Amino acid sequence: MGEALALLALLLFSTNVLVVKVATPRLGQDVGFLLALGSNVVFAALLFGAEQTVRSDPFVIEWDAFAAFAVGGLFTAYLGRRLFFRSVQTVGPSRASALQITNPVFAALIGWVLLGESLGAAAVVFVLLVIGGLYLTTQVATRTPAPMSAGSGPVPPGRASPRTALPRVEILLALGGALSYAVGNVIRSSAVRDWDQAVFGGLLGAACATVVYLVVHTDLRRLADRLRSAPRSGIWLWGLSGVLTISAQISLIASTRTIPVAVGVVVSAAIPLIVVPVSVVLFGNTEAVTSRTVTGIVLIFGGVAGLILT
Repeated sequence: MGEALALLALLLFSTNVLVVKVATPRLGQDVGFLLALGSNVVFAALLFGAEQTVRSDPFVIEWDAFAAFAVGGLFTAYLGRRLFFRSVQTVGPSRASALQITNPVFAALIGWVLLGESLGAAAVVFVLLVIGGLYLTTQVATRTPAPMSAGSGPVPPGRASPRTALPRVEILLALGGALSYAVGNVIRSSAVRDWDQAVFGGLLGAACATVVYLVVHTDLRRLADRLRSAPRSGIWLWGLSGVLTISAQISLIASTRTIPVAVGVVVSAAIPLIVVPVSVVLFGNTEAVTSRTVTGIVLIFGGVAGLILT
């Protein structure tokens, strides 16, 4: 069951990356991110209400787990996602997704230290396959500048170079987002094992993240005017992003009740497996997907399949 929930999280996270790519040109992330957070809270509240109508056990707060869900939500729903969304906008969905390469590594290390989780030899090999595949998908082929020939204009363009061309600042921001996701996921995994309330945990984390974003980043006096002038399509797309992300977070939280947090994170972080081919079909090869990218996707697929089957 845990593996199936992790796969569901992967599908939802991947779909969200594509939605953000389409939504950002219509409505900037300064307002869109807040709309997504608000949608997180509303949809999670609806899920929680529906869950309580069918659950037989009473809802009793475990305060230690309550605090852990709140803190974990700040790391994931606010800080990690904020940094990730910025990288989607600046370096593209395929590369931004692939820069989450360190998320599984951080999660494995933190889970080992804080939760005492360790992976078997086969699981380690499959995790390394996924990480290697993610690394390959970050490699951006760039062309060397064309030299000028004397009196005859530029000569034909140089050959493609495998050098990484991603901006260094954006790489650091994406890595910070990956670390934030890992910390939050480990904290929430610990919480859900003590208190089986994955939906409420997602709701609480989203609510805390929304409050922080409103206080730190939002001019409430201008917000209403900006929403009135915003394109309806942008508002709906960012609302859809919120539904997708909170559903993915809840699925990932629930998955780590029965599987190691590192495995859940590795599976849900294999976003290029879905995003790269879909992005090529929908947007064309605007991100210069190469044979290296394809090789990386194959490695990711093999690693994820191995983790699921073992």
